[in-house]
Order: sequence, then structure tokens, then C-alpha cells
Amino acid sequence: MKSIVRNGNALLILVLMGVIASAFFQEFTKEGPPCPLCFLQRIGMIGVATGAMMNLCLGVRIQHYAFSFLSAGIGGAVSVQQILIHICPDSPVFGIPILGYGLYTWAFIVFCCSILALITFLLFYRSDQKKKARLNWLGKLAIFALILITLADLALALVQCGLHPCPDPSWPQPKVQTS
Repeated sequence: MKSIVRNGNALLILVLMGVIASAFFQEFTKEGPPCPLCFLQRIGMIGVATGAMMNLCLGVRIQHYAFSFLSAGIGGAVSVQQILIHICPDSPVFGIPILGYGLYTWAFIVFCCSILALITFLLFYRSDQKKKARLNWLGKLAIFALILITLADLALALVQCGLHPCPDPSWPQPKVQTS
């Protein structure tokens, strides 16, 4: 059971980093830079992955799962906010849909699936898993991917926004009437 939970945490990290990497690809090849809400969703996914990474590095603990749940909840709320913004008839279409859904809808689905995965891991939780264990190759790969994607996202945010609030291209700007 111990290796199932540890490998599950590593797989969760890899899936989340794969989602962010595919969003990078989608935005750079088809859409353009991400919006501020997209960055918040990525931070939520990185937060979920960070809780799983703490389980890998420090031993499995309820507090690490709580961190992941909190991150998934906040990221899911941001995703729902963006879904509701774009569900209005007059809102602009933002991004190219993948299988009929925007990236923000897929982000919400990913957060829901992350919560289900975390619940499943908690069902297999035992207090003897609190001990640190040596990282296998899957855990090392997951941590490397998390660090790499986090640094790439940070670099993208700094290039796009600098140290100022990011511009929001996903919402139409008011038209200025001149007479």
C-alpha cells in the first residue's frame, strides 16, 4: 500500500505538470499569452502538486493532503469564475476549444479529478506512512517536472507582466466614445 500511495502522488504531480505543459504549448502555438486567471489556475495546480511532493519528500501526512485540497478548492473556484465570465452571451470567445471546452473548463475538470485522486489516496492512508522513504525514479522525475514547470511559469509571468498586475485580455475593454 505504501508504494501505491507514493507512486500515486508522483503520478498526480506528473499529470498536473503535463496539463500545465500542454497549456503552455496551446498558448504559444495557437492562443497567445495566458490571462491572469490562467496564472491563478496554474498556481492552484502547482499547489496541489506541491502537497503531493511534500508527501514524497517528507512522508505522507494529512497536512500535506490538506494543502493540496485547499489548492484544488481555490483553483477550482478560479476556474468556475472564468467559466461564468465566458458563459455570458456577450463575452468574447477566449482561446481555442479542446474537444469543445476551453482551457479554463478543462482546468476545472482537472481540479475535480485531483480532489477525487486525493480522496482515494486518503482511503489508503495509514499512520505508518509518515516515515520518510527513499525516492524512486518516478518520484524524482515528478519532482524534477514540478520544479521545471514552476520555474517556466514564473519566468513567463515575469516576462509577460513584470512586477505589475497582468493585463487581462479575456474581458472586453470598454469602448471610449469620442464626440
